[in-house]
Amino acid sequence: MSDVEAGGATVFPSLDLSLWPKKGSAAFWYNLFEDGKGDLSTRHAGCPVLLGSKWVSNKWIHERGQEFIRPCKVLPSEQSPFVDA
Repeated sequence: MSDVEAGGATVFPSLDLSLWPKKGSAAFWYNLFEDGKGDLSTRHAGCPVLLGSKWVSNKWIHERGQEFIRPCKVLPSEQSPFVDA
């Protein structure tokens, strides 16, 4: 990210969180739960830059191919009573 004189925050309304741009900083988050369902609390938006300019770079990391690095876990509430866990 780059420094911005005014505005330009990335906001997560459900989390009541604002990330302000700062040169050399980065933000990373998972938008999925371990069971693969979407985490709607990670919905976010970029606020307009009021003064200056904002440079960002995005890197999308897909779950496919991550099966052994970040294996899926079954939540206790989703386990069948007929299968040994």
